[in-house]
Amino acid sequence: MDTVITIAAEYAGPRTRQGPMTMGQANMARCVLRDPPLHMNFRVTKRLPEGTPLPAVAETVGRLLSRHEGLRATIHSDLQVVAGSGHLPIEVHDAGTGFPDEAAEEVGLRMQGTRFDLETELPIRVAVVTEGETPRLVIFVLPHTSVDAIGLATVMREWERLIRGVAVPPPCPTQPLDLATAEGSPAALRRTEAALRHWENGLRRAPQSMFAVDEAAVADADAIRPRLRVRSAAAATALAAVANRTGASRSAVTLAALGVLVGLRNTQRSCVIASLASNRVRPELRDYVGPLAQDALMAADLDVPTFDEAVRRFRAASLSGYQHSRFDSIALWEVIETVNAERGVDFARDCVFNDMSGVTVPEPEPEPSAEVECGWLPAASLPAHLALWANRLEDVVDLTLWIDPRVMSRTEAEGFGTGIVRLLIAAGDGDVQASDISEISGISPIERGPEWIYTDSCWVNLGAVERLVGEAVQGRPHRVTHDPDGRLTCHVTSGTPEEIRAACLALLPGRTSAMAPHHYVVHAAGPTGASLYGPVVTEGDGRHFASFGPARIRNQ
Repeated sequence: MDTVITIAAEYAGPRTRQGPMTMGQANMARCVLRDPPLHMNFRVTKRLPEGTPLPAVAETVGRLLSRHEGLRATIHSDLQVVAGSGHLPIEVHDAGTGFPDEAAEEVGLRMQGTRFDLETELPIRVAVVTEGETPRLVIFVLPHTSVDAIGLATVMREWERLIRGVAVPPPCPTQPLDLATAEGSPAALRRTEAALRHWENGLRRAPQSMFAVDEAAVADADAIRPRLRVRSAAAATALAAVANRTGASRSAVTLAALGVLVGLRNTQRSCVIASLASNRVRPELRDYVGPLAQDALMAADLDVPTFDEAVRRFRAASLSGYQHSRFDSIALWEVIETVNAERGVDFARDCVFNDMSGVTVPEPEPEPSAEVECGWLPAASLPAHLALWANRLEDVVDLTLWIDPRVMSRTEAEGFGTGIVRLLIAAGDGDVQASDISEISGISPIERGPEWIYTDSCWVNLGAVERLVGEAVQGRPHRVTHDPDGRLTCHVTSGTPEEIRAACLALLPGRTSAMAPHHYVVHAAGPTGASLYGPVVTEGDGRHFASFGPARIRNQ
């Protein structure tokens, strides 16, 4: 595959205009510029109808760009500039004879793995793969600044109709510049403030990680995750029964099963899950092409007597989370960093739920061959320890689990995925007692040795804290102790509490089993050298940080 030509897709919208970014664009621009492109760029490959000529491909791409300003918007600092008319270059790659799919995979990965230049490049890339001179496949790559998953589905749905010459309805009446104006209204700003309060309240009481793993910080730039697909027709019937009995949606019931089993396996007393909220409840945003989806923070206590009660708690948590899922991302990060610093933690978005069952159109395929059917899919990139995608929840429950191999082996992941479905099936026959969930699902709590303590809603490994402090003080003498309530105290012989705590906080990202100590005690050095058991010189409180004057000294 070495023959490449370029054709142009001409687009023509209203005149060029500019204005503020939407909250979704601002959030995604920050991520697109920072995170690996494989995380932030969508890639879709479509087979072309037989006999489609290249000019028809270019014309259809041009029509898509003409319909949607979000596909013509470049980002300049805090402004978006929407191009009025112009052209998008489309690469055409000749795969020779017999290998168009392999060629499309190669071209698509290259396009997806290249970071977008948000200032100079339209937020869409298109390529065509031909077999001989016959167009076979078209590849689309779009960054998160131009679409979220539902926006992408809208664009692809329009593509399928347009390339076949089928009429499409008028585009969504709300374009990104219109939405940005609406987001600046007083009512919208009040909703944004409420969202920030919701997040702050949740973050102050949530575990910093649902998967506290005793490991040193490990670079995981690509975050390639094995993916397990689990399907069950029996679970779909059970979902309907549980939903009718509890008044919760099928989505909330599935979320509850995920949360209960994550909590059970990791011996967590509460559960925090980030769900990708579509934020499309208003009719004028239903088919909006732009990034609207943001995280909904859902926190629920797990001290429940039955599964139905867990469903009710997760239903309430999801309703509140989705209601507060539109926010200024820069302001939210300030909240996260403030709470992290006060608690001495690093909140990890490590457990994710995404209900796509009402968005994606399932491909025709055979029914599941067993009550619970599972199989592995190609690995893909996702920055989370565990994520659950709900693909279908009606006639068949179709789930995809993304698993970080550092927290579960493939065998454990298969047990966890089938455990979710088995819990749903059992709940279809009646409310399940909490004491029976482990036996029904096959999920047991992981074992934690004496080096683990539970403090401030988090599981913390004392060895991991020792390593954290050791790096923070750069090898100087130190010791970490804890009281019966789990409060951690760092003992050192030099430095200030402020300096040491700041160094601990800077080293925390990636260490889900560590926490910055709550208290810091600097001991005076005796005549024979440094002693971690000598008289106290200063002490600071880590949660509400304060530095106190010299204490009364008693020689030891």
